[in-house]
Amino acid sequence: MKKNYNLKIPEYIQKFLHENNIHQLYPTQVQAIQNGLLDNKNLVVSAPTASGKTLIAILASFKHFYEKQGKTLYFTPLRALATEKYMEFKKFLEKRGAKVALTTGDYDSEDNWLEKYDIIITTNEKADSLLRHKPRWLNDVSLLVVDEIHLINSPKRGPTLEITLAKFLALKRLQIIGLSATIRNVNELANWLNAVPIVVKWRPVELKEGVYYDGNIYFKDGEIISVPQRANSIVDLTLDCIENRGQVLIFTMTRLQAVSYARKLSRYIKRLLSAKDKQSLRKIAKTILQYENNRLTSLLSEFILNGVSFHHAGLSHQIRKIIEEGFRKQKIKVITATPTLAAGVNLPARRVIISNYRRYNIELGVFEKIPTMEYKQMAGRAGRPQYDSYGEAILIARTIDELEFLTEEYLKSPPEAIYSRLSSEKALRTHILALIASGYANNIKQLIKILNYTLFVR
Repeated sequence: MKKNYNLKIPEYIQKFLHENNIHQLYPTQVQAIQNGLLDNKNLVVSAPTASGKTLIAILASFKHFYEKQGKTLYFTPLRALATEKYMEFKKFLEKRGAKVALTTGDYDSEDNWLEKYDIIITTNEKADSLLRHKPRWLNDVSLLVVDEIHLINSPKRGPTLEITLAKFLALKRLQIIGLSATIRNVNELANWLNAVPIVVKWRPVELKEGVYYDGNIYFKDGEIISVPQRANSIVDLTLDCIENRGQVLIFTMTRLQAVSYARKLSRYIKRLLSAKDKQSLRKIAKTILQYENNRLTSLLSEFILNGVSFHHAGLSHQIRKIIEEGFRKQKIKVITATPTLAAGVNLPARRVIISNYRRYNIELGVFEKIPTMEYKQMAGRAGRPQYDSYGEAILIARTIDELEFLTEEYLKSPPEAIYSRLSSEKALRTHILALIASGYANNIKQLIKILNYTLFVR
């Protein structure tokens, strides 16, 4: 372990890092330790994708386990992300004797079996369910890690996460670590959680953000590069990257669009595949059909033979894992995906293409621009640390006016500030009733106590 940071790290943590071949810490991890990560301080960490936030959580979890302080409860917004974190924590901690569990299923279960485990990985909604059922082992939780904490800002899911955190804050004293790549008002969130705010801009691979218009990519730093025009913007940008030994991740707004782009691109990408590529892709396609053989997987395997895959929630978890593994091993060259893939799943590409910045709002019947925060999440997937010295995030403009708008709105603007969504009367009513029904608020005094711990009241 290099000691060039003048850090006070316990001997057992240094040994743990050495055993896992971690000989130098990233700046994000250094700042976390300097600000009390290993001293039970609450932290809110805003740092780019791939800057080492997961190891921060692993070190804190190991510390709580090793010193017999209590259990770790780790929240994620997605089941896919929960599974990924479960595998990471198992890899690091099970060999040191810690028992790691994953629970994302039945919301009507107390999950008493979790009493035997030291680190519990779950989703935000499942964590809310666990609190409502009040299993005895919840009293043993001493560390709470909230991944993608910026989702407090989500109109639909934010109130549940906020109330869940408020209940923990009201019920017991514990260490809380919030993690995100995109928080504008970190100080406000940190004040709510009585935490130290940590903001890190460093990322292991440089991110170049640009807008494609009429055969050129106009980057934020003023650089302009030309792209050979052969078919349309999506095809041209994809081929340009693949021909230079890169991989491409294309975000679409609908599942149908993801399949449509994959179909079109497969006709072009297959011409660039080597015999070795084709052999590997045949194995992936065969494996998929062995797991599931239906109309959707038949179509998927056909595209994968050509080096392209679509990825969305209509595919089973197992099929998505096969796709992700094929992409990580550089066998699959292109993935077309809905934005859920941007929410934390570790799948970097050299070039990320955001195919459209507008999404249809069914309730209002209109197209709306996506939030800058969502763009930043998708852009953060650009850059493969082990393969590239840079990553590119590209938006597509149809007119010169749109080129200027996208540059100002997304490339040069910070993400939106996070604020409480409990300000919605419907959300507040729903969660007040839930607090009463679950026995957390048997009178006005108890109700006010929990609400006082929300971001909404603070």
